[in-house]
Formats: sequence, C-alpha cells, structure tokens
Amino acid sequence: MSGTTAWACTYTDFPLVEIRPDRPVRVWPNQVRGAKAVAIHGERVAFYAGYGEEVDRLTRGELTEASVEPTDGGLLTLPDGHLPGRRRAVSRGSRIYVQAEPFTAWGVVDLSS
Repeated sequence: MSGTTAWACTYTDFPLVEIRPDRPVRVWPNQVRGAKAVAIHGERVAFYAGYGEEVDRLTRGELTEASVEPTDGGLLTLPDGHLPGRRRAVSRGSRIYVQAEPFTAWGVVDLSS
C-alpha cells in the first residue's frame, strides 16, 4: 500500500493490480511468479521472491500501458554475500524490506533512490 493506493500480485496468473478509491481497478499482465513483496515508484516496479530457485530473486521492471516489462534482476544477497535463507519480506510504496534470520535487522531496497 502507498498512501491510498494498494498494489497486489494475485494468484494464479500474478497480474499486477492497482486499487485506488478514486478510480477503477487497473490490471497489468506480469511474467514474475510468486512475488512476496512489490514496490512501485512512478513507472518503475520491483518484485521480490518467487518459487523454487527464484525464492531470493529481485526483479525490476517498467509499467507500460499494456503490461509489466521486466528490465533486470538478480539474487538478493546479504552484505556478506550470502543468500538470506529464512527471511521476512514486506513492502510499502517504493520500498521492499527484508529481514533475515536471526531477525534483528532490516535491509531495504528503495526504487526512489
């Protein structure tokens, strides 16, 4: 959610959905499957996580009139270079927050910077 706008990637086809109180729901087809968190900044979007080997993947893309177009991606790693392992992920607005076990600190991916 960002302000009064809520964003979601709904199961099973995972379209990106924008819900606002002042206009109809908008839907963009999306190739990213199983994202646990989504961040939006203008026309830029980022998805975190997925299924299987994609569980630690960060995928960035651009919103077009017709779909979400992936631009790049890679595995999200901790400052020491390791994959997060057990983790929590939440998002709000332009940010994705990731907290890896032992769950004492949050890392942030921010599309606005």
